[in-house]
Amino acid sequence: MKVEYPFIIDITQVKEEDAIGIGNKALNLNILLKNNYSIPDGHVIKTSGYKLFLNHNGIDKLIQKSLETIKYNNYSSIVEISELIRRKILESPLPDELIKELSINRNLYNNFSFAVRSSATAEDLPASSFAGQYDTFLNIIGLENITLNIKKCYASLWTERAISYREKNKIPHSSVNIAVLIQKMIEVKSSGVLFTANPITNSYTEYLIESNFGLGESLVSGQINPDQYIIQNLIKKGKERFKIISKKIGNKLYATYPKDRQKGGGVNSVLLTEQKRSEASLSDDIIFKLAKIGETVENLFGNKPQDIEWAINSDDQIWLLQTRPITTLENKTEDHDVLWTRGYSDDYWNDPVTPLFFDLLGSHLTNIVNIELNSIMGYTSMDKKLLKLHNGHVYFNLKVLRQKVENEIPSIMRNEDILNYFPTGYGHFGKETIKNLHFRTKSRIIAELRIMFHDPDGSITKTAKKYEEWTTGTFIPFCNNFDKLTEKELKRDDFLSLIDQLDRIMIPHFRLVRYGIPVHNIGMNLLTQYLLTRFLGEEATHRYYPILISGLRHKLTETNEEIHLIARIIQKTPVLKSLVEDNSSEDIYNLLINHKDDSIQHFLTELNKFLKNHGDRGFTREPFYPRWKEKPMVHLFNILKALIMDEDHKQERKKLPNQNYRKKIESIVASKIRALPFGFIKWKIYNIILKISRVYIIFRENQRFILDRWITRNRNVYLKIGKLLKNEGFLKEEEDVFFLKKKEVENLLHNKYKDEEILKLKAEVNKRKDEFLKYENEVPPKFLLGSHEYNDVLKFTKNSENFRGIPASQGLFTGKIHIINTIDQISTVKINEILVVPRTDPGWTPVFSKIGGLITETGGILSHGAVVSREYGIPAVTNIPNACKLFNNNQIVTINGYDGIITIEK
Repeated sequence: MKVEYPFIIDITQVKEEDAIGIGNKALNLNILLKNNYSIPDGHVIKTSGYKLFLNHNGIDKLIQKSLETIKYNNYSSIVEISELIRRKILESPLPDELIKELSINRNLYNNFSFAVRSSATAEDLPASSFAGQYDTFLNIIGLENITLNIKKCYASLWTERAISYREKNKIPHSSVNIAVLIQKMIEVKSSGVLFTANPITNSYTEYLIESNFGLGESLVSGQINPDQYIIQNLIKKGKERFKIISKKIGNKLYATYPKDRQKGGGVNSVLLTEQKRSEASLSDDIIFKLAKIGETVENLFGNKPQDIEWAINSDDQIWLLQTRPITTLENKTEDHDVLWTRGYSDDYWNDPVTPLFFDLLGSHLTNIVNIELNSIMGYTSMDKKLLKLHNGHVYFNLKVLRQKVENEIPSIMRNEDILNYFPTGYGHFGKETIKNLHFRTKSRIIAELRIMFHDPDGSITKTAKKYEEWTTGTFIPFCNNFDKLTEKELKRDDFLSLIDQLDRIMIPHFRLVRYGIPVHNIGMNLLTQYLLTRFLGEEATHRYYPILISGLRHKLTETNEEIHLIARIIQKTPVLKSLVEDNSSEDIYNLLINHKDDSIQHFLTELNKFLKNHGDRGFTREPFYPRWKEKPMVHLFNILKALIMDEDHKQERKKLPNQNYRKKIESIVASKIRALPFGFIKWKIYNIILKISRVYIIFRENQRFILDRWITRNRNVYLKIGKLLKNEGFLKEEEDVFFLKKKEVENLLHNKYKDEEILKLKAEVNKRKDEFLKYENEVPPKFLLGSHEYNDVLKFTKNSENFRGIPASQGLFTGKIHIINTIDQISTVKINEILVVPRTDPGWTPVFSKIGGLITETGGILSHGAVVSREYGIPAVTNIPNACKLFNNNQIVTINGYDGIITIEK
């Protein structure tokens, strides 16, 4: 073949005629360099070097012969040919001519570290996306290592992915050649990518930046969730500035940094500290500088949207590493633009969730609460997909929530509790946008009229009453009869019938709950707060509102009162108290039933009465976990251990003091409102709305009690199915049934699966269980877009002295922090400690009688933790993201439930 000299050209010396021989990546960098952008120093091995290498080692003939025999419809054939070609490339030496030119830079290679990067001739075709298909190698030191990684770049042209891609897109293999860029490494503080059109939303007026600390390798590998910033390009709208409309701080588990020279170079993944991973990797100043660079680079390349890789050194100098056209703006999945929030789940479904329970509860929420209700109300454009299960946690569709807010909550009533569901910023789903979203008054009036005619039980004057009638007249008798049915020996068809009964019985529940919680409970409480603010001001609302909705009697307070009675029996019986205190919760029940003491037998009688009424409770909705009444009652005895740890009189002082106090505050509020112009009428109206608000707070807690009873019966039936499937060799453990989907359970009971499908499903069950257990005690990222997880920018760090959340229960208290991440730690809670938890559930709340205050990472003023805190008169502050990591055990803090501020005491 004809040899073209030289094979290597400095990136600064590239001429127009060299373009075809250096690949698009190198060509674009040369263009950037000529236009005064900062580009790392380096040189390019032209495609002629690659051709000489193939010819010198006979690899060109091997490739031609291999491609003649490849079967593109057989993936194994593609893999086999790919491995053959790549192995030959890596085993073969570079030609002497190429080595000679490389050797000129021997001292340079030995004294500095380099990035060795592929630059293919078809890499960035407008109609194709080769991005990321060819390899880059970082922090390479020494001539020998440079030589090896050149060959690795050559080999990356022949991966099975690259071969398949060219075939699929009708790109001849012979038309693609590869050059290699060798550039000096720069010291990097942060790096990432900048898109001058948003590839997520297809918006040409938005820039998208994704970034992480360290080298960009952690980002392009897809193994972390980077920070994400969206910038509105207002210049395209005739204005003279950029605007950051969204900041999303990803869960950056690790960053990539160069290894020491003494360790031979290469890169290393470094696990970031909890604080570091929650910090923003870019300042606003850098974001704006990147946006300006993006605009000018796009203009330079013919006003075509660009995908730009960049890095920032310790002096905040921005270096460009690559630019290429964005080729994927129209290639979107069905729900690519759906933004999911955990924020709504924090108040209504904050537990870890198995696939089976996601189907059991999720199908009712989707079909009855979302689709059927929207049809009744005339909301024809509502998205039908309400829920998503991701890493064992439930996310709600923000598009649905946005439409609900727009149709049902006037802008003047959209307080922090509602806005907390949405991300910070001005984007389509940003808090500022939602706050000012136009309220569809006409749609709301029409919806109310449609409910009146099509579903009159949805009226605010009827829903709670109808729910009580259904509970006593239908559901409780159903449970009694159902329990008798499940005591019998059951066959496959019996299980299918029981599953169907459990589904059908709850249809009336969800048809009433769909009004009782999202419409009446939330709506009336927002209206109560709004009117109080209008009448008496914001400060008065913070002071009075939480008290006005406290001191209520419902199933949660009833449960907690009765469990305290059980605890007092233990405290007053020395032999019983000693037995509970001195033994593990796993052993207590068996010791009790084998004890002959009359006082213990009396206790067991009282315990059984309690369990008959409240034993269907657990510490979570999720039926994978045991209920209180399930022997050996570990979680129940953990709670009792915590309650008996301190003296009686210290607990008594917190025994539901708020009914009388609430009446006193109500009297003060009434007198203040009556003193206003038209005050008598204002108080009359306000008092009616306040009473309705209380009715639906009680409704919410009572319906949860009923839901627990339904969940328990589901658990009982599915565990029996699990036992059957275990005996048949399909499941390892009975509880593994919860990692099947409902339809899969039904198909297994119908024997619909073939042997190969059974094997596949067994593997999937194990995978789902591993994922669930991995994330069960994690507070998941708040938002999800596609596979991208992110949080709002955290306002606080471990070095902060003051923290601000949502004031959920009044009071001022100074005490020691006690952090618990799981229910198993609840027995360690001591009197007057300030409890810090990721989330709360009714099953956690009995110990609230002894704590001095509550801090939660999630939830709002209507969350279970907030409701119970108000009943016990303890200050509570919710929605302090990362609280379990920001505070330390035994740290002294002051919690202010009036304004939501927590102060570290020196």
